[in-house]
Amino acid sequence: MECIQMMRKDRMNMVQTYEQYEAIFEALLELFTVPDTSIPKKEFCQYILDQEQKKLPQNQKLYKLEFQRLETLRPMYPPSVFSAATSKDNISKNSTKKIFPHNRYRPYTMSHSGTRNDYINAVIIPEYTYGSKILVTQCPLEETVVDFWTMVYDHNSHIVVLLDQLNKNAPLCLGQQEVLEFQDLTIVQDNSPNPEELKLTLSHKEKEPMTITVFTTSKVDNDAMLSSNILLDLLTKVIKCWKKQKGPITVVCSDGCSKSGVFVALKLILEKMEIDDEIDVFQVVRTMQVRRPEFFTEFDQYEYCYRCIKEYLENDSVYANL
Repeated sequence: MECIQMMRKDRMNMVQTYEQYEAIFEALLELFTVPDTSIPKKEFCQYILDQEQKKLPQNQKLYKLEFQRLETLRPMYPPSVFSAATSKDNISKNSTKKIFPHNRYRPYTMSHSGTRNDYINAVIIPEYTYGSKILVTQCPLEETVVDFWTMVYDHNSHIVVLLDQLNKNAPLCLGQQEVLEFQDLTIVQDNSPNPEELKLTLSHKEKEPMTITVFTTSKVDNDAMLSSNILLDLLTKVIKCWKKQKGPITVVCSDGCSKSGVFVALKLILEKMEIDDEIDVFQVVRTMQVRRPEFFTEFDQYEYCYRCIKEYLENDSVYANL
């Protein structure tokens, strides 16, 4: 309190709202109660190997202790912050009634037609590269395919990543050269010899069309996480494409959370590693949970990230083009 009062003497408009004061308090609380969780890149593999060789109970190992700490820090928001998702007009647009986007962190659709509104069950995750972001969303329902493509178009996302099989009654495109139409939108699948890297043309009325690359893998299983080598291979392809255009990436899984959260976390961990030359799984996941608290509800997901990063670093020549 005294510090803020001193700041206001020099600049009276600093810290004007309860939310700003609360953010400062939470940041300081975390600073003094959460230990440094970063690991230098060059020490990471040996550090993890040492952890695995220690004869400790499971609940005393590094990953478990960090995950338990994340559980205590996981945001618990009041229902009011999900009012857009739970409104009468939008409740049917959610594939599950347990995962809703926070009003503050959801992307708005802007070029929707008069019969639709600006809502889609998705959240925006900021990246470490300035101005870049990831859109995380659920597999579209039959009634929300148009909202999905409107979001992709409005937010200029040229890359879509599918981590689960789509709903059968809600395809994102038809066969090659067939036109899928939704009100003001048309989607055409171009000649794509690789089914795991489809090229689509997305057009909106008389506006400039945009080319979309849809990444997926034939190994997708709605009930299980991809093996680490397959997911890293997919991530490598996505990042290679992303580095050429630097636009938002849209990541899709059945509930817009489980597999998407892991994929996004890995991308952010590697991105942060390139910038800071260190790995910090804890802080990446912590930041993501502020946007969507349902990310990483299972310990296995958290441990999986550590294993993937270790595999990535041990096989850096394989992923050298990242």
